Amino acid sequence: KLDGAAVSLLYVNGLLVQALTRGDGIEGTDITEKFIARKDLVPLSVPRLDMFQVTGEVVAIKEIPNSRNYAAGSLNLKDLNEFKTRAVSFYAYGVYPYQSTTFVRDMVLLTTQGFQTVLEKDLHNIYPCDGLVFRANNNEHFESLGYTSKHPRGAYARKERQEAIETTILSVEWSVGKSGKVTPVAHLDPIYIGDKLVSKATLNNPGFIEMLDICIGDRVGVVLGGEIIPCITHKVAA
Repeated sequence: KLDGAAVSLLYVNGLLVQALTRGDGIEGTDITEKFIARKDLVPLSVPRLDMFQVTGEVVAIKEIPNSRNYAAGSLNLKDLNEFKTRAVSFYAYGVYPYQSTTFVRDMVLLTTQGFQTVLEKDLHNIYPCDGLVFRANNNEHFESLGYTSKHPRGAYARKERQEAIETTILSVEWSVGKSGKVTPVAHLDPIYIGDKLVSKATLNNPGFIEMLDICIGDRVGVVLGGEIIPCITHKVAA
């Protein structure tokens, strides 16, 4: 499960006509001009003359600091010349309508059409990943399993439980949200979790603070909830 920025590509009569980010899951940002400007990312023409969509991930190598944000930020650049210099790649993980009876065969066919796919070896050693995806290989069986409101039932991502990184609470700020809800936020001695620099984490509510018996100056464990949001998991015993 590559950790970058999801993009969908639309091909009509063999030509790339639209590239969109995932956005809010319903409406994405049109980045077609960026993909057309970068002939090394995906093929601009393919030997398939119907209308079809290819989905995949734009990623940057692990060695680039904060590589996930680097990849996503590259797609938001307004300067095409700067985008051309960004060290990003595209790896396909889906195509619709299907080209064959199985997922693996579809990925092989995409490779013959000029795409890089998630079936390439050792991608997890080169790019950031946040889990492993299991998918029903037979496309007819995959579709028969149906979908939830957000995800297909024929595939799921298995993520390893993160090991909490220890740091110290330096202070606590009470933040007021738009709804008027007051939430305690811990200011932390900055730490890196993966490639993300973390200096704040939510304390949820006073009951959470009391339950963990947390005070300013305490050592605590921190993880990234959903690989994104810093969360305090426990108080480190003195």
